[in-house]
Amino acid sequence: MIVSNIETVTVLVVGLFLIPILITSYKSKIINGFNFFKLVGILNKSLIIHGIIGLVIILLSWFGTITSLKYENLIIGIAYTYLTIGIFMYLPILSILNIIILLKKNIYKKARK
Repeated sequence: MIVSNIETVTVLVVGLFLIPILITSYKSKIINGFNFFKLVGILNKSLIIHGIIGLVIILLSWFGTITSLKYENLIIGIAYTYLTIGIFMYLPILSILNIIILLKKNIYKKARK
């Protein structure tokens, strides 16, 4: 699917991904001390917000197709791009990061014994 307003869709999708991460990092005070574990924790916490945003966008695009809103193509393009990036890029990378942390904790526990 090729989106008609690709510039607008790109800016909105990047904003929809960055805003929850920035809010979560501000609340967890990452400025005081930054490390890999805090970064993955922030991404895990913001995943909940990303899921809610994804559901809202899906509902908006579904509602837009039923009622034929003025910006129907824009909303559908945002939903398509947001879900594609979220499912095929964000979730696999976050899963790999969580597996790395799990393995690192297990290796550290075995080394302490």
